[in-house]
Amino acid sequence: MGLSTVARQCRMLVRKMLPRPEQAEVRVDPETDKLERRFSDLVEMCSRFAQDIVRDAGWNGGMAGLFDPVTKNMEIARTVFGKWSLDILTLLYMRQSAGFQEIRRGLGRISSRVLSSKLTRMQETGLIRRDVKPTRPPRVAYSLTDQGQTVAKLGEPVFLYLRLSGAFTPQPEPSP
Repeated sequence: MGLSTVARQCRMLVRKMLPRPEQAEVRVDPETDKLERRFSDLVEMCSRFAQDIVRDAGWNGGMAGLFDPVTKNMEIARTVFGKWSLDILTLLYMRQSAGFQEIRRGLGRISSRVLSSKLTRMQETGLIRRDVKPTRPPRVAYSLTDQGQTVAKLGEPVFLYLRLSGAFTPQPEPSP
């Protein structure tokens, strides 16, 4: 099942589950209200979790040179959320393992040079692994590392929230 099919099925499910934004203010659906409360609880729990980790690790203003949150967060965001990176993470999360050409076909309009560069960068950061299979000719398979799996799983509630809340309405891609 391709990414576009999954995305289409998710959009249809969301349309059935939630009222349109203009209707949401008119009536309060108890299920929607319950869902919003659950996401709010998750946000609070995640915030406390992050604060506890920072405190327990001893990260404070005195270590700014070692741990500048803005600089580090921007570097992480460029790697994980940069063009094609989320697409690659999602594809590997759904398929578990894929070869270079399979990834390229799955993503569509990405050049081999850009894909190779993205895969190398994501491998360097520990999000994906590259396994060379001992076959003739050698076959390479890419998959998510444990860290990559964790990132993908942490992203699930964020994307689910955006889909279900109506905060994000997918726009059709422009024609070339």
